[in-house]
Amino acid sequence: MRFFTASALVLAAALAAPLSQAQETNMTRTTEQSTQAQQLIDKHFALWNDRNPSHWAKQLPEVYTPDLYLADYQGTARGYDAVLALLKRVQQEHPGFTFSPQPITWNHDLGRVTWHFGPKDKPKLMSGEDIFTLRDGRLASLHVFINQP
Repeated sequence: MRFFTASALVLAAALAAPLSQAQETNMTRTTEQSTQAQQLIDKHFALWNDRNPSHWAKQLPEVYTPDLYLADYQGTARGYDAVLALLKRVQQEHPGFTFSPQPITWNHDLGRVTWHFGPKDKPKLMSGEDIFTLRDGRLASLHVFINQP
């Protein structure tokens, strides 16, 4: 009986070590992805808050994949040209408004960021959240949800 008990303990210890290392590796990967995602989301909102259209085209490749898919309540946009048009529309329709994002949450290759949008005197006039994915170190998709007051 002691032989079986000792064997079971040795086997359990042998199995636990690789599992622990795998979990640690996965946690490190998740932490790295989360950090990268937060940095990209920070750049994303800096771009959307930038009032100078001459900066936009240069910044897009640093933040988004060339085939970025963006879906909001009015439709969808795919690629840099469509995103530039959407960015221009949002800026024209809401002069003086800025986005105020919260820190992201990250879960198995899917990110979420909540935000507020409004002018200086009412910075929380609107709120919503983006659900996003990454590919090749850039944002690959954004699904925008706007909360109704």
